[in-house]
Amino acid sequence: MRLHEIEALSAVIPETSSAQLANRWREQGLGYRELLAAERDGEVVGTVSIAVSMRPMRGVHLFALEVAEAARNQGIGAEIVRWVEDEARRRGQRRVYLEVRIDNPARRLYHRLGYRRVGESFTNAWWRFEDDGSQVRVQEESVRMVRRV
Repeated sequence: MRLHEIEALSAVIPETSSAQLANRWREQGLGYRELLAAERDGEVVGTVSIAVSMRPMRGVHLFALEVAEAARNQGIGAEIVRWVEDEARRRGQRRVYLEVRIDNPARRLYHRLGYRRVGESFTNAWWRFEDDGSQVRVQEESVRMVRRV
């Protein structure tokens, strides 16, 4: 993903502010994540973050996957997940894991792609950055899902 794409991406993903994407960009610079963009016909239609991790499990952590509202239900989310799986293999990793809110419809996609729930549900806490400069602490009941690749 390129810095100049943040505004355009936040405009097509209503759940994500440009401040949130800018924070992800900062975290990439600090080494906490790799921020990637999905394009179709030259337009940015989605984003995902990845990180090679040792905890809570060894593998590639897939997180913050979002698809532009107009591009949903067209297979883009599945293609992003498959790309992450291929990237995990290129990096010599054996699994991809993610956390997903328990009521998120994307759980069906992950299950269809071979991801399985591991462990009990837990409270996942993170900061949402708003365009007005404020930050909101978000806590959501989530599950961890994993797939061997």
